[in-house]
Formats: sequence, C-alpha cells, structure tokens
Amino acid sequence: MKLENRVALVTGGASGIGRASSLALAAEGATVIVSDVNVTDGEETAHLLAEAGHQAIFIPCDVTRAVQVDSLVRRIVSTFGRLDCAVNNAGVGGDMTPTDLREEATWDMVLGINLKGVWLSMKYELAPMLEQAKGSIVNVSSAAGLVGFRYASAYSASKHGVVGLTRQQHWNMPARISV
Repeated sequence: MKLENRVALVTGGASGIGRASSLALAAEGATVIVSDVNVTDGEETAHLLAEAGHQAIFIPCDVTRAVQVDSLVRRIVSTFGRLDCAVNNAGVGGDMTPTDLREEATWDMVLGINLKGVWLSMKYELAPMLEQAKGSIVNVSSAAGLVGFRYASAYSASKHGVVGLTRQQHWNMPARISV
C-alpha cells in the first residue's frame, strides 16, 4: 500500500469526486480526513471508509472561512502528527446564466468556494508539509478550467483560477513538495 502511515485530507469529501478520492486514498492505506460543509454525507463517507476497515474521520469545514481551514489543518496535525496529502476538491457549479444576468451573490459564492477555498486550503496545508519537508497537494479543477463553458462565467472563471493558482504554486515549491 503506497500511502500506509500517511495522512490525507479531502475537502468536499461528502460526495462525488471527493468521496471517490477518499475511497481511493484509503484503499492505498492512508488515514483519511473527510471534510465538507455537508455533515450528513461527510459522516457517511467516513463511515463507509471505517466499515471497509480504513482509518477515517469527518471534520466539518467551510473552505471559504480562513479560521475554519486553519483550525481543520491544526486539528489534523495535532491528532495525527502530520499532513502528507491533500485533495482540494470542495466546489460548486452555480447556475447556468448569461454573464449579463448573473447575480453578484452567485458570482461571489462560486468564486469563494471554488477559488478562494482552494487558496485557503493550500495556505494552511503547506505549512505542515513545508515543516516536514514533504507532501502532495491535488487541486481539483475541471475542463472548464481550460475552456469557457457557455453560461457558466463564474464557474469557468473559478476553475481557470484554480489552474493558474496551481501552476504558479508549483514553481515556488521545494522539490519534496508537489502541487
């Protein structure tokens, strides 16, 4: 098992790609911390992992709130002594609306979760990884991060931002940290 004795965090782990990532990391031997704002489904993901014999816990977190992300990472490190891997997957699609009709609140919500959430996650995940001189971070984007999707201005902009954030961060990392 490639990730035995490793600790992995998955944001947006309550369903979809986040749940699948949690299952894959656990299957490779990682202790998995599932995090999401959806407590019911997040707890279900952690329960599924535990039922299958894997070590997993659920910790709720809103990735748009720095204090919550900081607390999440601090709790992981204080409980498990390390953070080796992170999958920054928390995201929303928003609605399909022409740009000129898009509501500002929807724009702010989508950019907040999809882009600011990845940035805040990286901001706090990198500290323990740099301290231990190793770690890996996967930021989840989508095809909309490479091409624009019609009527998805906020989603496309946020996912393009994730790609840009990930690419710039890669050049700043020591060789033992991969983003």
